[in-house]
Amino acid sequence: MSKKKSRTKAQVPAPLPEVTAEDIQKAKAFLAGLREDVSYTQAKKKLKRELGFASEVANALIVRLNEEGFEKGDEKNWFLNPEAETTTGVVQGARTLDKMTVMPQCDAGEEIPLPAYRPNYIPGDVFELRRSISGWRLSKFIRRPQKRWVCQFLAKSGEYVYLKAVSAFAPLEFTVPASEIPPGVNLKKDAVEVELLPDSETPGEAVNYEERVELNARFVKVVGAMNDPLGEMAIASAQFGVPIEFSPETLEEAKKLPDVVDRRSLQNRVDLTDLPFVTIDGEDARDFDDAVYCADLPGGGWRLLVAISDVSRYVKPGTSLDRDAQIRATSVYFPASVVPMLPEKLSNGLCSLNPGVDRLVMVCDAIVSPEGRTMAYQFYPGVIHSHARLTYNVVWSALQKEPAGLEAIGERLPEIERLHALFKALKAERIARGALDFETEESQAVFNGKGQIESFSVREHNDAHRMIEEAMLVANVSAAKFVLEKKQLTLFRVHDKPDPKKLQELKSLLASFGIAFKSSNERETLAHALSKVIEETKDRPYIQSAILRTMQRACYQPDNIGHFGLQFDAYAHFTSPIRRYPDLLLHRTIKGILSHRAYVPVVEFDDAEVMSGYHARKLGARPDEKAAAPAKPLSRTEARKRVWSRLGIICSSAERRADDATRDVMKYLKCEFLRSKVGRKFNAVVTGMCPAGVFITLEAMPIEGFIHISELGWGYYEYDENAKKMTSYDEMTEVRLGDRLSVRLNSVELEERRINFSLVSSYSRHTVKGGKRGSRGRRRFNYDGFGFFPEDDVDFDDDDDFVDEDVPF
Repeated sequence: MSKKKSRTKAQVPAPLPEVTAEDIQKAKAFLAGLREDVSYTQAKKKLKRELGFASEVANALIVRLNEEGFEKGDEKNWFLNPEAETTTGVVQGARTLDKMTVMPQCDAGEEIPLPAYRPNYIPGDVFELRRSISGWRLSKFIRRPQKRWVCQFLAKSGEYVYLKAVSAFAPLEFTVPASEIPPGVNLKKDAVEVELLPDSETPGEAVNYEERVELNARFVKVVGAMNDPLGEMAIASAQFGVPIEFSPETLEEAKKLPDVVDRRSLQNRVDLTDLPFVTIDGEDARDFDDAVYCADLPGGGWRLLVAISDVSRYVKPGTSLDRDAQIRATSVYFPASVVPMLPEKLSNGLCSLNPGVDRLVMVCDAIVSPEGRTMAYQFYPGVIHSHARLTYNVVWSALQKEPAGLEAIGERLPEIERLHALFKALKAERIARGALDFETEESQAVFNGKGQIESFSVREHNDAHRMIEEAMLVANVSAAKFVLEKKQLTLFRVHDKPDPKKLQELKSLLASFGIAFKSSNERETLAHALSKVIEETKDRPYIQSAILRTMQRACYQPDNIGHFGLQFDAYAHFTSPIRRYPDLLLHRTIKGILSHRAYVPVVEFDDAEVMSGYHARKLGARPDEKAAAPAKPLSRTEARKRVWSRLGIICSSAERRADDATRDVMKYLKCEFLRSKVGRKFNAVVTGMCPAGVFITLEAMPIEGFIHISELGWGYYEYDENAKKMTSYDEMTEVRLGDRLSVRLNSVELEERRINFSLVSSYSRHTVKGGKRGSRGRRRFNYDGFGFFPEDDVDFDDDDDFVDEDVPF
């Protein structure tokens, strides 16, 4: 017997109760007084709780206010308070869509999670954010700065090719008509650049977290071959936005410059061509922007002359050369190539202090006491004639009295010995002031004659490097003090003291190794305490890395707060204008002071895309700052300072962009090198930990990898974050930071830049005392959440990470 389906009648909403004009006015006044946006649902709750209206009356009030257009805008279901605070927000990339957030571009902004169902937002999208009673909320879409993306092949279906972004933090899919792909392009091997079509330049229909964001695009060009060293460098440049090609106008301006220094350029310059200046650089250096000369003083101490290439003589403000230099902001040094800040005519020619030719320079002429203190200094434009191009290896060999080095250095030996004596005094002064002196190891790829990688090694760092570094520090500090004394604006290289929370974590870690550390955050006391720990742990690089990760990152800004790591009250970059834009700006500032004219910089290009970029956002950039009208007219000084601040962000973000690009290529090269060695055993040292497992560095070469927690052994391992150790009470053993292990190479994930190992045995096996035996199951972690290595983002002043260093950090 079948049952009849019952049919329910449609529910008719109950009529809303009448509300008085007094109630409406009362509700308006209350909502306006909040001075924040409020949704209809939130408004209803507020009216009930704060004003005591019944639920039906509160509903009726919301309807009436909506009908009257009270604080109504384009957005549905919201009362938009005209006094609500607004800012811009930028979508942050992530490995998966559900991890993407929006970062408010304000001083105290916290990341806002995106809703589970939302338009196809992509990293870099800029939105207006409005303050609501529940915090910041997304309001209007403003723009999509990044139109071009570097992609690799995903699939082909019918008339379309599907590509995915190379960046691991942009889970995007692009649809390109197959007919647009040129016949010679091998999508399975080549990375390509695509550009969004107009219909994908704004957010489209809603998608959920299970789907990738699909975007319509057109094919632009082939960037480089995947899984090829040179191709990977081109891909990294494109992926991180490193400009490669100079504009035709810039190349034309460079072409018109003379090949040699002309007589007219020598006017109003100090002639130093008779002094035996020398350059000391790496074996493979191609541009030489600093030369040094040192003389003994009769009463003790030294006169140090640091001559720096006068790039500002040729790169004038407002020119195309200046514009391209500003866009680049730094040269980018890859293991086998370089992307220069200036065209080769300048970087390797007219501005390079090559031996045997006259070159225009800016000179820091300093008097240094026997104790290593700079007693006086002056700056002036000059002309020099370098007497020798020396290398670190040759100088170091000569200082050790090796016959080959002495023969190579010849008559320059007395000058080098004076420089070395000066270095010893400067080093003693460095120790006395408590500067941090890390023994960090920088890896370099060793290529054979065919361009193939033979191995990886640690870049040598000896007294020949250090004596040039200390000489450059004298010039940099003197330049910063000179600008401050003259009360002018420029970009200082600043480094803030560590965060107290990170210091406490470091203290706990050091305690687990039996190292005493007084974590006072008083600047001088803290620096000396850290310096002492660094000196005690020179033979333990994993401790040095842990201390480095406690440090802040150095950056460029017009507000001088000093340099904590170097323990200078003022510090600026003066010594590398061929490859760093802040140095060029400082030269212009000093020239302005010498000519009694204040140098006023200008942002020469539309920097909206840079300000919306990942690195600039991390530095607190505000993409729409130029467009936003200030509450009151800015004074001339404030307006100039705002320009300097934007230039600081441009230069700092370009530096970090270069770091990321070169680090990505180095990781690729290490992965490529180990691909053929899967299954082999290596000796390694534990250099880091996280809940997902253990980071290790091979002993034979500076290559980093990861041991997932499931590959440590059969037992259940617990992670102690403070002590940085993994403990298994099942196996009654521990793995600690600094342990020496035998590991097996399990796999190499080239695309993700991951090298995975498993534990074979431990040479420093620790037996656990106490605790309970017994299996409690295997602990599983998703390695996707820990896609980093210990060396990432630890340099607090990576002054010259991928070239011969001016300073050690």
